[in-house]
Amino acid sequence: MYMKKFFILLIFFTFISKNVFSLIIRDSEIENLIKEIVEPIAESAGQDNKNIKIYILNEDTLNAFVTPGQKIFIFSGLITETKNPNELEGVIAHEIGHITGKHHFKIYDQLAKSRVITTIGFILGGAAAAITGDTDAFAAISGGAISAGQSSFLSFSRVQEGSADRAAYKFLNESNKSICGMVSFFEVLEKYQTNFKKNAYSQSHPLTRERIDDARNAARNENCDNKKKEITDKSKMSIEERYKFMQAKILGFTNPSVIVNSINNNDKFNDEQKKYALSIANYKLFNFDLANKLINNLIIKYPNNPYFYELKAQMYRENGFLDKSLKNYIIVNKLLPDDPLIQIELAHTLINIDNKNAINKAIKFLNKAKKKESDNDKLWYLLSVAHGKNNEMGKSKYSSAYASYLKGDDVMALNFITRAKKITKKNTKEWDELEDLEYKINSKKK
Repeated sequence: MYMKKFFILLIFFTFISKNVFSLIIRDSEIENLIKEIVEPIAESAGQDNKNIKIYILNEDTLNAFVTPGQKIFIFSGLITETKNPNELEGVIAHEIGHITGKHHFKIYDQLAKSRVITTIGFILGGAAAAITGDTDAFAAISGGAISAGQSSFLSFSRVQEGSADRAAYKFLNESNKSICGMVSFFEVLEKYQTNFKKNAYSQSHPLTRERIDDARNAARNENCDNKKKEITDKSKMSIEERYKFMQAKILGFTNPSVIVNSINNNDKFNDEQKKYALSIANYKLFNFDLANKLINNLIIKYPNNPYFYELKAQMYRENGFLDKSLKNYIIVNKLLPDDPLIQIELAHTLINIDNKNAINKAIKFLNKAKKKESDNDKLWYLLSVAHGKNNEMGKSKYSSAYASYLKGDDVMALNFITRAKKITKKNTKEWDELEDLEYKINSKKK
């Protein structure tokens, strides 16, 4: 009986560990905008902006949480359902308030030391730790408040919620942000509760009339019902406009069929934002010519927007037009010269071109990106391919080992390490890297 239960659980754990990374949306446009939104608030809370990592989870749920180590996890549903960036600012400020208040400190402390796959596994029910070997964090979570199998990650008391709210008001004020976003977001949650709709955020962060009244009182010096529009340089998009483009992008990627049929009736977006969503949706639905025509229209109007060229480059690569893809990625790289995700995608295209010069350039771009994206499994996978094409098999197998480690597959990682050691000289940098990774994995097991 116990063996049967263990076997079922093991299957469930394995399923989650293999699918965690498919939940993560990595995108420069989304991450850069959210960092821009978050950084002033994080700085006012004493968080180190240099180390902030944004993770967007592909799930249509109103939820978000942060952990020490400057990891911020935001569900795509929270982005698409919020009315404006100020609502997201309020949510993030509140979540940081839980950290600075040391609520569920033991759990947060363990998560700070965990791999991303472990942390996200906990969101899905605490399962990934069984595969990844992050047992300390798993033990901490097991003794904490978890809603298994749901997207309600941590449950907080009324006292903790009030404390996090007050901290959020302080962080928002000190970073010159409005508190009105918290008021309007609470009003949305109140409607969910009134209509008996299940919602992960309101389940893990119970909303009370007292909290709503406190938020309105904190924003009493602001005119939340008639906020003045920010005056911006008309030659550039305002942050509100960019937020709408980001929302359109997420919807285009996650719900392409729905977007194609309904976006033109959505008064939330202007014509350009609708074109962006439609370009992405048609690309996802294999309507390349229409998708390309729509993105070209946007490039004509916004010739310095790197993300429109990025989408075009991605479409070209995935449809086999490698030279055109490379041309557009080079434009993006010039507009965003220090963006590691762009460097990774540029390297991806160079590897597909598959000549000696292109492979060497790809390795240079990947090594540059690695300084900021050392925990990016795609980067390490591409390095393994590039080094393999260059007949640098020791480096290739080490890169494969690290990619497997980041995905939570320690068994495969150790297998690659063993194979790499057979062809790597001792007392070299490559040998030391293999030893370090092996020690990291084995020490987790112990």
